[in-house]
Amino acid sequence: MPIVTAYEDTPGGHDALVLGVQLARLTGLTAVVATVYPTDGLGYSAVARDPRWRDKAEEVALARFGRARELIGGDALPEFAPLGPGPAATVLAEYAEESGAAVLVVGSTGGGLLGRLAPGSTVHRLLPAARCPVAIAPRGYRHTAAQGITVITVAYDGTPEADRATVLAVHLAGRTGAALRFAVVAATEADVPAATEIAHKGIAQAPTEIDALTDVVVSRPGQSVGATLADLSERTDLLVVGSRGYPTMRRILLGGVAGVLVRSARYPVIVVPAPD
Repeated sequence: MPIVTAYEDTPGGHDALVLGVQLARLTGLTAVVATVYPTDGLGYSAVARDPRWRDKAEEVALARFGRARELIGGDALPEFAPLGPGPAATVLAEYAEESGAAVLVVGSTGGGLLGRLAPGSTVHRLLPAARCPVAIAPRGYRHTAAQGITVITVAYDGTPEADRATVLAVHLAGRTGAALRFAVVAATEADVPAATEIAHKGIAQAPTEIDALTDVVVSRPGQSVGATLADLSERTDLLVVGSRGYPTMRRILLGGVAGVLVRSARYPVIVVPAPD
């Protein structure tokens, strides 16, 4: 089960590379850096048959991988996988499924401020298509990444989606030695007792060998659950959230809590998709 990083030689690609290599190193899983062959206005099906285009595409891919090697440094280089041609989101989602990826890592490519997620078009297209968990690195993560992942937070509300997120978070915490934090949002102070009960349901799923704690966070007036989770005051190195799917399609709803987190969290977010 590799950690697959979607890479291009852009700031967002560099952020993804740092997060992907970090996750692979801390979990002991294989790191795979994938880049999708570029296309042009003629359409990838037509140009893929042109050997001149293929040569040029391979040249671009090799240049990207060369830059990736420079950024990673060290002796333990990841595997490199040139993919495509085709739409980047579709090609990456298919490769992640075929390779049995534990997590597919992408970078924020939008125009958000440093330290905020600002997903571009590839991320928006990828999230509904991916069947494996997708990790999104905040813009500028290559400058702010900690040496280790010491606290993994689960956005927990007692739903099946949150339970699926917990399974992945427990797995990552077990491999990295990180503490596991169950964050439950209470709309008002009056809702704290009920939220505390939900938090206890979550922490009961954590193995005894993992340090786990609960954190009930009261939203500010008018603040949504997603906005509250996106800006937690206590330290969080990685936030894991489950997402609902449409009943008849393998798609992730981006309008709910997961969507808000993808757009505005100040730390890496892993979105765990709904099952088929």
